[in-house]
Amino acid sequence: MMRNFLKVLFILWSLFSCTVSLFSQTYQAFQAEKKYLIERTRWQIGPFRLFPRIMLKNIGYDDNVYYQREEYRVKDYTGTISPEIRVSVLFRNILILNFKENPEYVYYVHEERERRWNNSLSPEIKLLLFRRFVLGGSYSYQNRRRRATSEFDVRANEKRSVYKGSLFYETPRLTLLGVTVSSERITYEDVTLPGREIYLSRLLNRDEKKIKGEFYYRVFSRSFFFLVFQRSRYDFLHPQSFWRNSHSYSLSTGIRFPEMGKIRGTISFGYKELLPRDKTRRGAKGLIGNTTIQWRFWRLILKTELTRDYPFSLWTNNLYFVYTHLGVGCSFYLSRTLRLDYNLSYGHLNYPEPFVWHGSEILRKDKQLYHIGGFVVRLKQNLGIGLQVVWWQWTSNLPGVDRDRLFFGGYITQEF
Repeated sequence: MMRNFLKVLFILWSLFSCTVSLFSQTYQAFQAEKKYLIERTRWQIGPFRLFPRIMLKNIGYDDNVYYQREEYRVKDYTGTISPEIRVSVLFRNILILNFKENPEYVYYVHEERERRWNNSLSPEIKLLLFRRFVLGGSYSYQNRRRRATSEFDVRANEKRSVYKGSLFYETPRLTLLGVTVSSERITYEDVTLPGREIYLSRLLNRDEKKIKGEFYYRVFSRSFFFLVFQRSRYDFLHPQSFWRNSHSYSLSTGIRFPEMGKIRGTISFGYKELLPRDKTRRGAKGLIGNTTIQWRFWRLILKTELTRDYPFSLWTNNLYFVYTHLGVGCSFYLSRTLRLDYNLSYGHLNYPEPFVWHGSEILRKDKQLYHIGGFVVRLKQNLGIGLQVVWWQWTSNLPGVDRDRLFFGGYITQEF
């Protein structure tokens, strides 16, 4: 009976794991999205095109659930199941409707406070007008418990609600020019641990309003040069954080490679200014980046990541921190059914305002180091099961911050 149950489970898993992630976060041309949906549709009921999948991840042993120092270390076993369904409808050559629902359950054996249902949903519409103009609108809602930025040492409940509207002009060669406006509310629940309380709702709850101009020009068969300008306004909700109210300007450029091919990902660099409305506060200006590249040849996949930005800080005397992250990795196929993986990443957190420690001021600088190693066994087509070991270390020139974490576990991947 158990053997039959496992067979049925594997068949269902294979069916629901046959699709890949459809689109990246950047804008997709109307005709390109329509073509992608038609080519990738495997399940269709009437006008509804279904793209289901199930993800299993982080199934294993965590020796530091709350990312704390040695005296507060908590160990536990955990696992996450994350089913997802995307439904798309095409109406002639003028309308695309999308809806995505992704509930997710995170389980811990002993730490009941960390057990939780996460959820995200997003309806979207695209309307083609006069064969050249695309009018778009979407809503996105996320309710998750997670480490929102690298500054978080514990997972916190986060809610995001986003409304977007866009208008793009598209040519037959897929040159794109458009503008997107959005309004987002981000809220957090306070975190309470033994001997420690973090009032995230006072520090980080805010409204963000953005207007973004985008230009895309096809430079290769499926690769695009892009130029993006964005203005953002940040309004914090708690009176104690009104001094954080600010706005920012950013300009980014780069190349977006196709999702399928030997080279995948995006190269993106730019410049950003974060300007507090309280003129007595220090703002930020400098380079930003969000680059992720994967290059595949022979039996080898090489990966690199580079991120630089100015996220809002949860520490009361700092408006933001400068975050720089660099990652490199490789995957090697020993055979058609076995792949070895290794990734190394380094993150640097730099704070502009000094911290007071025993009467002296310290300009805080933190470092985070990740080592991730493991292997993946192919089950079917691009579906594989993997095991990995994750070692994480956080060090700082501020006393009492140093800590580390070891995670050992398995996961299912659809990118073998």
